[in-house]
Amino acid sequence: MRILIIGCGSIGSVLAKAVHDMPEVDRIYVTDQSKDYALHLIESLEKARYVDNVNDNIVKILGEVDLAVEAASQDAARKFIPFVLENGADVMVMSVGVFADDAFREKCFTLAKKHRSRLYVPSGAICGTDGLHSASAAKIQEVHLITRKGPRGLRGAPGLKMKGIDIDSLTEPTVVFEGNARDASNQYPKNLNVAATISLLGVGFDNTHVTIICDPTTERNAHTLIVKGDFGELRCETQNVPSPMTPSTSYLAALSAVAAIKRILGNVWIGV
Repeated sequence: MRILIIGCGSIGSVLAKAVHDMPEVDRIYVTDQSKDYALHLIESLEKARYVDNVNDNIVKILGEVDLAVEAASQDAARKFIPFVLENGADVMVMSVGVFADDAFREKCFTLAKKHRSRLYVPSGAICGTDGLHSASAAKIQEVHLITRKGPRGLRGAPGLKMKGIDIDSLTEPTVVFEGNARDASNQYPKNLNVAATISLLGVGFDNTHVTIICDPTTERNAHTLIVKGDFGELRCETQNVPSPMTPSTSYLAALSAVAAIKRILGNVWIGV
């Protein structure tokens, strides 16, 4: 397999090093807005090659690529996902919040079908997606995501600026967002990709309820998923260690991408 990794941040870096050790992977291409950053990442990875972050250069290698992984941002996802799908390669999307835009999501899903490409969304930084997926085969009455992060994990989010919230002045846990997953994905684009993932699996962006708590006493990124439906009730809690590179991103998100690629490469899938 040959893989293109778009974005060399906290997720892309972990992923590049992990897939380099997979015998099934014989070539890794990486691209990033910062050429120096990308070159530094791959200097010890023999299988890796840098490709300049422009469409003309990327299209030259897409004929060789089996899977492209977007691990950069919603802006990068908007630029590259349709482009890669149109060129017949499979895509893994980490900036899942981009699919809160119904028109863009439908465009990508249609392109995948038209060009017989696969579009993968890993579970990311949350547990319980398998149960939610199973529950969606019958009626679901409620999906509620409660996210708790420290100030470092939320800093810079547009939603905070919209409400005039100074998270550095908070002295106790404070609810900074209460609403649906669509608004959460748009107002917290680097923080709430899990909200988009569970929306796609469950009852949609408008019917998935999200609560975001800024807790100055915690260093972890915590997610509680509550699902109620015909199957019964599910409550799943995840206490994540943040990425040292990017506090808004949990280490588990990167590991989910690694696990997803291992699954794609394998012939036996457990827990489908």
